[in-house]
Amino acid sequence: MNDWFETGKKARGKPRPGLFVRGLRTAFNTALILGASAVIGVLGLYLFVVQQYEEGLARRQPELVQDSYVYDAQGERIGAFRAVESRETVGFEGLGDRIPAAVVAVEDRRFYEHFGVDFEGLGRAAWTDLRAWEVQEGGSTISEQLMKNLFVEEDERLDVSFWRRFVQSSLAFSYERRHSKEEILTAYLNAVYFGDGAYGAERAAEQYFGKDADEVTLSEAAALAGFLHAPSTYTTWEGEPLVEQATARRDRVLGLMLEQGMISAAEHREAVSEDLQFAPDPPPEDPAYAPFVEKVREEVEEKAGAEAVRLGGLRVHTTLDPDLQHAAVEESERVLDEPDDPSAAVVTVEPQSGAIRALAGQEGDFNLALHARRQPGSSFKPFVLAAALKKDVSPESTYFSQDLNFSFQDEYYAIENYDSVERGEISIREAMAESDNTVFVQLAADVGLDRVARTARELGITTKVEAYPSTAIGGLGEGVSPLDMASAYSTFAGSGIHREPYAVGLVERVDYGRRETPFEHRIGGRRVLTGNQAAIATGVLRGVVEDGTASMYHDLDEEIGRPSAGKTGTTDDFVDAWYVGYTPRLCTSVWVGYPEGRRSMVGVHGLEEPNGERLPMDIWSSYMDRATEGDLALEFPEADTSELEISYGGM
Repeated sequence: MNDWFETGKKARGKPRPGLFVRGLRTAFNTALILGASAVIGVLGLYLFVVQQYEEGLARRQPELVQDSYVYDAQGERIGAFRAVESRETVGFEGLGDRIPAAVVAVEDRRFYEHFGVDFEGLGRAAWTDLRAWEVQEGGSTISEQLMKNLFVEEDERLDVSFWRRFVQSSLAFSYERRHSKEEILTAYLNAVYFGDGAYGAERAAEQYFGKDADEVTLSEAAALAGFLHAPSTYTTWEGEPLVEQATARRDRVLGLMLEQGMISAAEHREAVSEDLQFAPDPPPEDPAYAPFVEKVREEVEEKAGAEAVRLGGLRVHTTLDPDLQHAAVEESERVLDEPDDPSAAVVTVEPQSGAIRALAGQEGDFNLALHARRQPGSSFKPFVLAAALKKDVSPESTYFSQDLNFSFQDEYYAIENYDSVERGEISIREAMAESDNTVFVQLAADVGLDRVARTARELGITTKVEAYPSTAIGGLGEGVSPLDMASAYSTFAGSGIHREPYAVGLVERVDYGRRETPFEHRIGGRRVLTGNQAAIATGVLRGVVEDGTASMYHDLDEEIGRPSAGKTGTTDDFVDAWYVGYTPRLCTSVWVGYPEGRRSMVGVHGLEEPNGERLPMDIWSSYMDRATEGDLALEFPEADTSELEISYGGM
């Protein structure tokens, strides 16, 4: 029966699940698929975001722009190249202990526990956001804030959308995987804005307290950390700290540090009892240095590159003698002391090295010493003499001083001397002393106008010098700068060796406390004249000082207490006036004129003939008296003209 029962019973399968169970399973599978898809999607987005910023994330320290500083020859700061963000980066050691601790306490108390994203803080922020149905709560870690500072444009940093938060969190997580906490905190404290134009802890410490970051007190460190919350809340529109508000915020930070066990109760009491003493504003930069600093910037961009200047962090050590620079400015202002007086430019070059010791002269934003292109007049004549000496022409050779009328390349020329003076047969030496135009035009023609132009360039003239008869007496198409004239004459003082004038001796770059040297000047030179030829030229120019145009109103040897050589220069209608002269140790050019157009100086200080013998020499004499004070009164080398051929009446 049992067998029958077993065999006769209808076979039954497994019971089928009910609709609820099937629905639950489907929902679970769907959720699993959707969850996996979401995870894959988030992971894909994470990888996509990280890939976009791979180079910046991998860099050991972020590339931050910094200010650069310019120093004179004595190591004193005379100027700066300000970056878009005023900053000075330092390494972790340069931050000290107090600022990092204060910042962690107030900005990210779990900094040493999370991996770039604080999920506890993020959850709290998310709950706040959900209740408001919009993004309100920050909840950003130091790492996330760093990512925002490094990779988000400033005008987009107020965007707190979910996408922006995801991007910052992704970058922060990736950054933490690559860098130590010390590196992250160092980068953050160098990048972040502290208010009043100060970026980074080092600049902020200097700006607010006049100290390095590792020198601030606990109270000051807490105040700086407090500024991060909202820099504009604690300073006026002019950047002056609001002491009451800053103190209250400082106390809040100190309370957090005490609460988190970073400081003791005794340290807390001492810090909150300390009055915040903010540093006064630094004095404005001395305008006397502005023309020279402009030259320095141009030179650094040329030698180290414009990108090096943009990134900054440079320590530029220069050739400037601050005493000479101030003397140049002061003597120019003393001589030209009337409101409608012309301007002056003064440049001093050291012949033995090419070092620029002073460079003064600015009209508004225009640098007269560097960029003014003015006609040199008769101060060009020594370059004709140099070309003649290279052909072994003796300065005792003679020409007839007389009016000249001739054609050159289909152009008619009429050359005469000032006041139409004709001196008859005179030597080249005498012609230089008297500044005779007609003799030097003849000499240039005999030597070769191309040779004259080439010699001027070899001596140091950088502007275009064309081969025309008028070139011999300073009639140039483009003109010359005061720097070029000092450079060219310094070749005579430097025994015939031309050394390029330079303002920058050494450029160092300091980044996160590490130093490198992108550029260091090496003194070189190019021989243009033999030592004897240079000595002969100097002897001829000594005649200008002793018995020539430079002796009409001055006794330079007496006034500066040592021998000098030089040449005056004046252009038509007294538009430009020059004196360029030198001692064995210093060569100085002085230009006087109105920067705008061709304005005559007749009537200035009541002068009917404001030529090179007057205003420029007045400045040169008093300036060089100060510039050479304390120097040995060296003599010029003796010249030997015995081997040179003397010709009479022209070559």
